[in-house]
Amino acid sequence: MRSLLTFRWAGVLAEATGYLSAAALLAATGVTLHAVITRYFLGLPTVWQMEVTIYLMMIVAFVGAAYGLKHHAHVGVDLVVEQFRPRGRLVLRTITAVLCLAVVLVVLWTSFQLWHEAYEGGFRSSTAWRAPLAVVYTILPIGMFLVALQYIAMIIEAVLGLAGKVPLSQVALMGASNEAAAIEREAMGAPDAGGKATDGAGGGPGIDDEGDRR
Repeated sequence: MRSLLTFRWAGVLAEATGYLSAAALLAATGVTLHAVITRYFLGLPTVWQMEVTIYLMMIVAFVGAAYGLKHHAHVGVDLVVEQFRPRGRLVLRTITAVLCLAVVLVVLWTSFQLWHEAYEGGFRSSTAWRAPLAVVYTILPIGMFLVALQYIAMIIEAVLGLAGKVPLSQVALMGASNEAAAIEREAMGAPDAGGKATDGAGGGPGIDDEGDRR
């Protein structure tokens, strides 16, 4: 029951979207290869391949966004935020997450209205394939819904961390910059400070339960 209320299950969904996006990317690559072979080597016209590729890439971008958010794969500028102490950084990142959640909810509602209009009107694409847009337009609201769930989970965890109920080293928002640093060190083959793994979501200085640097 506690996991349900803290939205920790949203992380499982986010991981699943990562695998789904990878499968969609592989499928898009396969469809593109099929289009090249049939058009340039067999001389056969293509009708559906390009359109399907676009829809698959939409799945990669929008449905996979929750996975990217969970692993801090998005672009962020934290030069100012990093100057604060851990608790101050968490407060600022929590505020940012709330604002981002508001934007995501607006996009979710707008995309849902777009889907509903396509569903009620029976709209189809203007291409020769005439794909049902009610199916295609489900990609964006589903993706935004998953992103919203992940933001809610991160915000709840951050609030619990500020309240002292969760160690700051375990709060996902505290690893927003550390994970990128850890990936960079791993790519360069450099060990973590002290020659051993550090706490938190990635590399960088460890953070104890009181929120101070060790």
